[in-house]
Amino acid sequence: MKLQALGRAARSGATHFWRNIWLSLAATGVMVLTLAMLSLLLAVSILGQNILKGIESKVDITVFMADDAAEVAVMAVKTDIEGFKQVSEVTYVSKDQSLLAFQDKHKDNPRIAQALNELGSNPMQAALVIRAENIDAYNSINESLKSPKYQRLIARVTYEDNSEIISRLSALIRTTRKVGMAITLALAVIAVLVTFNTIRLAIYGYHREIEIMTLVGASPWFIKGPFVIEGIISGFVASVFTILLFYPFLRIVSPSVGAFFVDNQFSIYNWANENFVIVFALIGSAGILLGAISSIIAVQRYLKAQ
Repeated sequence: MKLQALGRAARSGATHFWRNIWLSLAATGVMVLTLAMLSLLLAVSILGQNILKGIESKVDITVFMADDAAEVAVMAVKTDIEGFKQVSEVTYVSKDQSLLAFQDKHKDNPRIAQALNELGSNPMQAALVIRAENIDAYNSINESLKSPKYQRLIARVTYEDNSEIISRLSALIRTTRKVGMAITLALAVIAVLVTFNTIRLAIYGYHREIEIMTLVGASPWFIKGPFVIEGIISGFVASVFTILLFYPFLRIVSPSVGAFFVDNQFSIYNWANENFVIVFALIGSAGILLGAISSIIAVQRYLKAQ
């Protein structure tokens, strides 16, 4: 019986959709605009995450080792740090490597080259460059480096030099995530309200049919079923149209947006192509849920008003 009822609702819903094609297209058009806004928010969110991820990847802390620290001891410290939670990479930079990097950086300054020659020895320190899995981890890593067993081996840690930048970037990332969630929820509420009013107009066209079904004792879900299916159809069609508009839009704007990334390493259009199934599932699910929920609310409100 349940399958028969579902089949009847599906047939009636499809009939409703085609019978009032203009109202159906109006509801679908509203949902396309809503889904387009949600798709744009998705693209902005992905871009924001990757921009922040790119900035995060440039942040690190450098541990300068004491001049008398033996290389064996330095490598032991490196192994310890690699075992810290949320440490993604530790790079060892020898004194000779530090000197070569310093000379290359200041190769156009003859005074520095002369000063190095006069010293007659390598004044640079061996160092360990630490990258964390996320920016919030640097504070705990810095605290771990204050352990007494490292005091004799470590000369200086650059965390204090970069702590303000790290704190600000961490706060920016948290704020961006919260704002993104708030905007998503606000758009979802607006979408349901706008689509609800559009679908309510379509339902009004069947007020006599609804009245007759109510009089003969039809159950609420028997009445709601066709309109919910109609909303789902509108939502799915709107999702397809949104996808057809979304991808050409991304292809057009992707080169300009790529300027925000170093060497254009990230392309939002390529990302969308590689994750087409996920994008279609997200937009399709949003459209179907939007149509179904709006239809349920609209019919429920109409039945209560009778």
